Amino acid sequence: MSGSRLLTAATALLLVVLMAGCTGGTPQRQRPAEPVDPQVAALVAGLAEGDLSQVPASSNELAEADLADILKGMDGYLPTVTADEPGYDGGLATVVLHYTWPFPSGDWTYDATATFRADDDRWVLQWEPSLVHPELTSQSRLVHTRTQATRGKIVGKSNTVLMKQMPVLRLGIDKTKVSGRDAVDSATRLAKLLDINAKAFVQRVRDAGDQAFVEALVVRGSRADVSPRFGDIDGAVILDAERVLATRPGVATNILGTAGEATAEIVENSDGRVQPGDTVGLSGLQQRYDEQLAGKPGATVTLVPRPPVVIATDPEPSQGASGQAEPSDPGQSPAATPSGERKVLVELDPVAGKNVKTTLDIKLQARAEKLVASSKSPAAMAVVDPRTGAVRVLAVSRSARGQQLANTGRYAPGSTFKIVTALALLRSGLKPTSTVNCPATTTVDGRVIKNYTDFPADRIGRMSLTEAIALSCNTAFVNERDRLSGKALREAAASLGMGVDHDAGFPVFYGDVPKPENVVGLAEASFGQGTVQASPLAMAGVAASVSAGRTTVPYLIDDNRPKQKGKALTRSEAKDLRTMMRAVVTAGSGRTLSGLATGAKTGTAEYGNAKPPKTHAWMIAYNSDLAVAMMVTDGTSGSGTAGPYIHDLLS
Repeated sequence: MSGSRLLTAATALLLVVLMAGCTGGTPQRQRPAEPVDPQVAALVAGLAEGDLSQVPASSNELAEADLADILKGMDGYLPTVTADEPGYDGGLATVVLHYTWPFPSGDWTYDATATFRADDDRWVLQWEPSLVHPELTSQSRLVHTRTQATRGKIVGKSNTVLMKQMPVLRLGIDKTKVSGRDAVDSATRLAKLLDINAKAFVQRVRDAGDQAFVEALVVRGSRADVSPRFGDIDGAVILDAERVLATRPGVATNILGTAGEATAEIVENSDGRVQPGDTVGLSGLQQRYDEQLAGKPGATVTLVPRPPVVIATDPEPSQGASGQAEPSDPGQSPAATPSGERKVLVELDPVAGKNVKTTLDIKLQARAEKLVASSKSPAAMAVVDPRTGAVRVLAVSRSARGQQLANTGRYAPGSTFKIVTALALLRSGLKPTSTVNCPATTTVDGRVIKNYTDFPADRIGRMSLTEAIALSCNTAFVNERDRLSGKALREAAASLGMGVDHDAGFPVFYGDVPKPENVVGLAEASFGQGTVQASPLAMAGVAASVSAGRTTVPYLIDDNRPKQKGKALTRSEAKDLRTMMRAVVTAGSGRTLSGLATGAKTGTAEYGNAKPPKTHAWMIAYNSDLAVAMMVTDGTSGSGTAGPYIHDLLS
């Protein structure tokens, strides 16, 4: 064989050897016949649920444990994930994943890549932490930190702040500084100094752990305002804090409500919106508008070090670099590992809460509360701006024990309801000057109806409708019952803003004028007895409607103004009603308001089974600026019991 042929053969042999070396002797993985789409769908669903048990992976046990470790600091948040169409390269398939983490204050979005490989004619996930986030490794995980938003304010007329977050001082015992019998002695001394229940506070100090701070009292002001004797008590400390408080302590508390730390029950029922330690509304408007006031918490997600997950049969806890068991609390910071330092991946600012704007006039509210405070019988006053229907005052006496009687009380309105009946009679064809009959008594189907005890005997007989209003003659209205019907009374009440329910954004009873069961019921309804009920606010709305010359439905929340329903009050009707209510002030039972009110109406309403019956005392009145209703649950007369409160308010 020639040399050239030998060289050619050697070259060919060398090429064969080189080609064999390039393949390593292992055949290339073949792409499975089925597409990877089902596995991608399973991965997307599993990531959204934090559970990869249904995803075929190169190591399911590792993938499941690793994902759980990565997510354990995310406070239960999980992403929504979508996937692009996969790309294939022989026995490998890659897919881009689009992540969206929905936090209250905004979304965190990014992309990551997952790889699947062929394994015995099927696709399996090639697990890597980076498919959850591109910067994740086997030695890092995600931790979520929540920042509560600044709480919104409750404001009143002219945007006067009524409630807001304010700096306070927390006074209490720090059990890291005092313990045992000494702690009990300190708690006793502190309770005496602060004038709080010593027995209850001492028990709380006893029950608290050795590291606890036990709060005794929260106060406004500066540290200089605290008694010098406070510092003489071992373990007594002062902590700076913030609380949501009324700018005028004790004023409108039953309406505005309170805010404080969320209870376990509130947290449990919030579907994750509220977390332990959050400030939430506990009553009143603070509770009703808690979500609006609270705003939306901010979110920070940080990449933090962790030891790699090791899958082993040994049930011992995973060990950190120091040989100590790794803390399982997601909020704790794991010890540093060779994987590097912490890194903030996203920071979403909290969204501050929105103010709740009310129409309360806090100065007038405080004045009204002071006036009614000492009433031995539960009493309530409601004041409305007749020009707009804005509620200016909802005040109750101390004897009401915090009940919102001014806006939710349900009482027979007595003769103040005659304004409604008068409107129905006007619509039936009567005029303010029309003659009606006012006997001492009248009988309806066996029921004897009489006037109030002090009705002037010399005025018994025929009189004008205006005089019947001014003198508050029950029998005159009962005797006009043939002109009335339950429907006519309901329609007249609605025209005066009463008797129709509205969702006004706060607890309110606008009154009820049910259909009378019989002619006796109709007769009783004509002078505000029987089944007719109203709150002071509803009757203030009646006075406001007459004053304004149009149907006025009182509202407290500025952006929630109820719409009038039914037939509207006309200017002509309102003019006639003003004529009649003016006569109450000039020549009737409301003369004590002369010079203060333009129009008024007094009333009493019998209730209960006592003999003689007890009576609610009512009075409504208006001038160009204010429409007022006053009710005292136990009184002798509208002018004598309720009237003085209105007189003092308007003076």
